[in-house]
Amino acid sequence: LRQRVSWAMSQILVVVEQAISTQSDRTEQFLAYYDIFVRNAFGNYRDVLREISYNALMAENLSFLGSKSSAYVLERYRVKTSADENFAR
Repeated sequence: LRQRVSWAMSQILVVVEQAISTQSDRTEQFLAYYDIFVRNAFGNYRDVLREISYNALMAENLSFLGSKSSAYVLERYRVKTSADENFAR
């Protein structure tokens, strides 16, 4: 039952297909991502969201990996920018 619940959650909270291709060296990262669902299969959904938010695959998928805050860009470069809201969607 744990594996079925884990698989169902992995179908809802997906990452891009290129991140999990078998030819890349990211197999271990995807397994760590999937292990989040296995550990929290019968737990709290909020805990699942928190853990995948800090996962490297999701960071790349949601484009907050390496992004800068609006305040940082304004202070450092004197350029007014909008925040990247991809993670909030």
